[in-house]
Amino acid sequence: MRTTIPRTLVVGMAAGMLSLATAAALADEGKSLRPEVEQMMEAVSEKLEAAADKLGLSDEQRAKIRDIRAQHVEQFNTLRTERRELLQAELKALGAILTAEQRDKVEDLVEDRIEKAQAGEPGMPHFVAPRGTLAERIQSAGDKLDLSTDQRKQIHQTLADFAGRHAALRARCRAAVEDEYKDIAAVLTPEQREKARNCIETRVMTAPAAMSIAARLHAVADKLALTPEQRQQIVKTHGEFANKYRQLNANRRELMQEEFKAIGAVLTPEQRDKVKNFFEDRVVTVEISVKGEDAAEIAKALRETVKERLEAVADKLELTDEQRAKIGETHAAFADKFEAQREQRKALRQEELKALDDILTPEQREKVKSFVEDNAESVK
Repeated sequence: MRTTIPRTLVVGMAAGMLSLATAAALADEGKSLRPEVEQMMEAVSEKLEAAADKLGLSDEQRAKIRDIRAQHVEQFNTLRTERRELLQAELKALGAILTAEQRDKVEDLVEDRIEKAQAGEPGMPHFVAPRGTLAERIQSAGDKLDLSTDQRKQIHQTLADFAGRHAALRARCRAAVEDEYKDIAAVLTPEQREKARNCIETRVMTAPAAMSIAARLHAVADKLALTPEQRQQIVKTHGEFANKYRQLNANRRELMQEEFKAIGAVLTPEQRDKVKNFFEDRVVTVEISVKGEDAAEIAKALRETVKERLEAVADKLELTDEQRAKIGETHAAFADKFEAQREQRKALRQEELKALDDILTPEQREKVKSFVEDNAESVK
């Protein structure tokens, strides 16, 4: 399995319309792209133009894709501008919290950049932090910025109000990307469409413990047959809970880092380097289908605690019996804290699911009632 750690997962957008006939033809292949496409620097047309030879596009198809790109370039640029302005607004809001030197470093984080895939340690998952907002980028780069504990708290409080604006912009970007993909799909063969999805999508899996009800619904929206109106209402309703989830996930990350630091003393320097990001809650994979055994292996690596994640790769790390025992003993000191966080997450998800009652049908509610649990199964 190959993995990559993107410095930024960034936005790309465009819009289009799909005829009813084409929509019906594509129905069996899935109505939507995977959730991760909502943040791309390149538009769908740009990605496919770059992969034109690999897809075996004819001259006529390439010309039609260029026409589609031209039709949507204005919206594409507008959404890019809005995103940059939002990141700049976050930077301005930090005001006097950062030192002059820190501000210079943070200014670089405002820019969206495309990351190329990189091969990771063979057989080892690489965890990544979400970096769509300036708050997330600063959090990820906190050590390099030499942020104090007080600064981290002030930054989190100051930028919390931007979460809803980012969520709304992401929803618009995703809708635009979906529409452009469907427009372009009309000029591709079924085989090309399948290859195109692999070019467009970034494969991301998120730890169940870090997911909200809305995120889980978003991931199975097609299986639940959610209407466009339902999807919009879910996004809007989740906005009321976004800051609460952000705070819970920040607390979880801190606890994971604390556990990782304690367990780190048990590992060799080489082992620590291989698992240095195991306290994050996302894995970005490249060139695998994330199905069957692949998905099962990644799911093991996304378990709730650092201890459980290390156990999943213990043989690959060549952990000794003594190390395994010490890791278990070290984790015991954190067990109660993890249990307390688990109960907080469950309570928040129950509250969010209740708020979504009027949006979902009785059949849909029945299928997702287990989503309040960390280990909720996907809708089948």
